[in-house]
Amino acid sequence: MIIPTILRAPTALLFLGLFLAACGSTLPGPGNAGLAAPPPRPESVNPELARAADRFGVRLLRAVYAQRPGENLFLSPASAQVILTLAANGARGETQQEMLSALGYGDMALEAVNQGMRDLRGIMAHPGEKVELTTANAVWHQRGITVAPDFLSVATQQYGAQVSETTFGQPAAAEAINRWVSDQTRGRIPQLVDRTREDDRMWLVNALYFKGTWQQPFDPALTSERPFHLPGGATREIPFMHQTNGFGYLSEEGLTGVRLPYGQGDLALYLFMPDEWEGFVEGLTPERYADWIAAMGHRRIQLAVPKVKLTDRAELVEPLMAMGMQRAFVPGQADLTGLFTDSPALYISRVIQKTFLEINEEGTEAAAATGVGVTLTSAPVDPPPVVVLDRPFLLAIRDDRTGITLFLGAIVDPA
Repeated sequence: MIIPTILRAPTALLFLGLFLAACGSTLPGPGNAGLAAPPPRPESVNPELARAADRFGVRLLRAVYAQRPGENLFLSPASAQVILTLAANGARGETQQEMLSALGYGDMALEAVNQGMRDLRGIMAHPGEKVELTTANAVWHQRGITVAPDFLSVATQQYGAQVSETTFGQPAAAEAINRWVSDQTRGRIPQLVDRTREDDRMWLVNALYFKGTWQQPFDPALTSERPFHLPGGATREIPFMHQTNGFGYLSEEGLTGVRLPYGQGDLALYLFMPDEWEGFVEGLTPERYADWIAAMGHRRIQLAVPKVKLTDRAELVEPLMAMGMQRAFVPGQADLTGLFTDSPALYISRVIQKTFLEINEEGTEAAAATGVGVTLTSAPVDPPPVVVLDRPFLLAIRDDRTGITLFLGAIVDPA
């Protein structure tokens, strides 16, 4: 039995972000020249790291979608998770605990997480034929401030990060960050930050780039327009790619899924289309997502997939706070004393992510960059006094140029 399958684009975008973001090798420098080699390839990666990635990814997806219901959304949870985990190495006390919990790590010790990140770099440095896959980390800090040795060691040895100094608030600082991001994403994300602030003290940035050729490419001659059904019942004519072939396939009540492999087949695009979109993202759980992946069979199907090309931008502070990462973003409560040797009062002021996606007959290209801005906490300000005029009061209207009181009265009963 041949089953025609048409996949709705919003679902495809959401799950491509979850899948592609889980993969990467870390390169420490700008561009492609003079880069340090990735760490040796281990036999395996701690499975708890993958489970943490699913927990964080699904929760982040739901939190961001709650702010933008009904819109296209393309995230890289792993890009955000990697760079926020690096930032967590500079946090202390309850701030660090909240960060690690929101990032999905459960009972994993930070040392084990850092080792897992290093192992992941080693494994993902070899994506196979017809797949290009790189990710890089970088840290910029304010000129004249010394980074704490322990944090510097973790950033460079475990995360392969390039560490540079700059003068925040000057155009050159944002230009350096954006140039590095553009280099790492092959120009797909030319700008991550509009500007930096004079009171910024550190920017931590992760860049992720993926380009994979389908194991079974689509014939462009078979691409044709057909209706795409939008939420609410409207339709839109868009180009669909078609082929009949054997793919990973899932069919259960209310849901259809397919798996499209790249290159040698170790990396793939997963697409899940519910019968009813309303409430689908809101009801998604890491367990359901993992069950769908595990339940994939293989059969010959008639497949129609929409071509997609988009860019996206997400501000992640509010979604992360909704996930329980609170103190790191609150001036006066954040404890980031592990970032610098003589650490001033700091907090995370911005978490920005930009993404790019193109799905066509040849394969898929995707890129993401996530930036974390660490900013100096302003001097504490006494809370404003509360003044409630709920008892009789004196009233005066005075000309202060002359010192003459023009009107004077006592208000005993305003009614």
